[in-house]
Amino acid sequence: MKQTTKVTLFSLLIFPGVGHLLLKKYAIALGFIASFAYLLLGFVKDILTKSQQVIDSIMRGEVSLEISAIQQALMDQGVIDNPQLATTGYLMLLIWGLAAFDAYRIAKKNNPLVPPNISGTNM
Repeated sequence: MKQTTKVTLFSLLIFPGVGHLLLKKYAIALGFIASFAYLLLGFVKDILTKSQQVIDSIMRGEVSLEISAIQQALMDQGVIDNPQLATTGYLMLLIWGLAAFDAYRIAKKNNPLVPPNISGTNM
């Protein structure tokens, strides 16, 4: 497998910045990993906190066990249709895409294609 493909797939399928680790670009890798992990942890924490409030309401009997009631409670808490969470999600996707593209770019720059022998003779 070509290095450009390998580092791009690692960045896309495993975690943003992992492709840079394979390229030994540790500072860039740390930047992508730290920024994505920070956003991801905040995203998950926010969703879990708001969802836990809905679960507590269900346990107290304030919200019935009907799908529409639970969905409405999640909307009221801001778990569903939350512009802040949507923005964070789009920012995470942007970082993920940039990490994969940058890993591909660096790998391609480090391994340029060897130009073909135009004269047709072996040197």
